[in-house]
Amino acid sequence: MAALEKKKRVHLTGCKAREFYDKIYERDGGHCIWCGAPIEYGVKYHHEPCGIYRSDEETKVVMLCPHCHFVRHHQAPAVVREVCVDYLHRLYGEKGALKE
Repeated sequence: MAALEKKKRVHLTGCKAREFYDKIYERDGGHCIWCGAPIEYGVKYHHEPCGIYRSDEETKVVMLCPHCHFVRHHQAPAVVREVCVDYLHRLYGEKGALKE
């Protein structure tokens, strides 16, 4: 039986990172996907899943306002994770927020 290969995480920098950010910011309408608050351009997106599975891929990031981003990491991580995963699943099916 062949061993499963671990997928390499994507970490974008420079022009590619800016183009990627613009794409995600526009996809999410410049608003928080949870509370709907407008997000100032330049506020970092959230990786879902975060931690060791974090990757700069369209199917793995969402825009969260600073308050909701804080809640995701420190107050109600399971609740906001569910919101993020559901959002990405609606956009990309089972590929959204996939841990790989």
